[in-house]
Amino acid sequence: MEISEEQINGSITKIILSGRLDIEGVGQIETKFSGMTASPRESIIADMSKVPYISSIGIRLLISNVKAINARKGKFALFGTQPDVNMVITISGLDKIIPSFGTLEAAIDYVK
Repeated sequence: MEISEEQINGSITKIILSGRLDIEGVGQIETKFSGMTASPRESIIADMSKVPYISSIGIRLLISNVKAINARKGKFALFGTQPDVNMVITISGLDKIIPSFGTLEAAIDYVK
């Protein structure tokens, strides 16, 4: 699993994930992901376009960090989820907690 970040418009953090969000993948990025979503960052987008698989531990990673972001009145969104990952997100109910968008522009509009 690989993780990197870039800034958009100086105030939005885009986290780029690449690889499987399974037990091994989460173990490789968990600390770094939590740091990238930590205060004072309030507008965060996760690019999921290169994530072909997400397991329950990957869902837990997203939920635990979104709770912290929501507690400080920030916004978090996903974009670019692949069909298999999107199905898991929908079946698990994660889509009710974290909005997911088809385009980066729509995700940016949401987190502004």
